[in-house]
Amino acid sequence: MKNKLWFKLLLLIFFLAGNLTANSRLVLLDISTAPLPWNDSRLYQKFEKMLTRDENIRVQRTDNLPPSQLPFPHDRNNLDSLINWGLEMGGRYLLVVTVHSERLERHKSFNLPLIFHKYETVGIIEGDWRLLDLQRQKTLVAESFNVKLNGPRIFQGSMDDNCHDADIHLTAVEKVNFFNRLEEKLTTELVGRVRKHTGGR
Repeated sequence: MKNKLWFKLLLLIFFLAGNLTANSRLVLLDISTAPLPWNDSRLYQKFEKMLTRDENIRVQRTDNLPPSQLPFPHDRNNLDSLINWGLEMGGRYLLVVTVHSERLERHKSFNLPLIFHKYETVGIIEGDWRLLDLQRQKTLVAESFNVKLNGPRIFQGSMDDNCHDADIHLTAVEKVNFFNRLEEKLTTELVGRVRKHTGGR
């Protein structure tokens, strides 16, 4: 009797495991970033963490492929190469994110002539992203992005007019934290779009 019970339990475990595997969607993730003088980009980690909050999504990053796996195509813009590689990898979707620029800018965002003006520091990350449906061999999304995050700001008298004011500068540590928030903002926006197209939550 006990043996039969154990056998049924094992069958149930295998059945549930099979269902989980069948329902899971493997998202292949490739991210190319621009060099950052103050810190390494954490976009891979942020995308993986946010995508896998959906229990039905698994992520394979191209920056840590096992040696036995096919390398990611050299031509990131060749649709046929990307689809063939993704199918060979057993993926359901391929998400390709390319960051062209991640930078700080200082802007005069408001000006009242002869009285005062406002300077502020703005973080900008721009590039493009594509989401491919590998099974249907089609592009679901191909768009550019331009995400901004406001940093320190200061009001000055009209005669000062100094864009190099120390109050709108960021220290090295502040820059790391600031760009971490900027990358999180980009990740949140794009992952929300990915979920809409992949049936995630």
